[in-house]
Amino acid sequence: MNRSVGIGAGVAILFAIITVYSALFTVNMTQQAIVLQFGDPRGDVITQPGLHWKLPFVQNVVYIDKRILNLDSPTEEIIAADRKRLVVDAFARYRIVEVLKFYRAVRDQRLTETRLQPNFASALRNVLGDNSLEALVRDNRAGLMQQIRDSFNKTTRELGIEI
Repeated sequence: MNRSVGIGAGVAILFAIITVYSALFTVNMTQQAIVLQFGDPRGDVITQPGLHWKLPFVQNVVYIDKRILNLDSPTEEIIAADRKRLVVDAFARYRIVEVLKFYRAVRDQRLTETRLQPNFASALRNVLGDNSLEALVRDNRAGLMQQIRDSFNKTTRELGIEI
């Protein structure tokens, strides 16, 4: 009898430890977290680092980076307004500012670059293609970079991303 009580108590303690372990999660300083219940976001975005609770076995956690991230564009040939060919190697830096909007639009942070790449290339082609080589290289370089950023930001706002 004592042996079966001991085994039952051991199983109960093991189950309690597993339940507490699955109810706890940590958020690092470089992360934000969304608690999902059956795939649907519950509550606010957790931005404070530390130890947090969730319902075990029912809720799961998705972590989103809150650092500034890089987007490297492949080398692209662009024709300027004065019919000169340019080989452009560009990059952008972005951060996720609206986490829930980002999660609903993209779902997976690894897919972000594939979603942003065509918009970035389009913004580059539109702005650089409307200007002459002289304006690109010498006259208005900073202004053109700002135009590219503003054009790119218009398309990324719906994703919850800021360039």
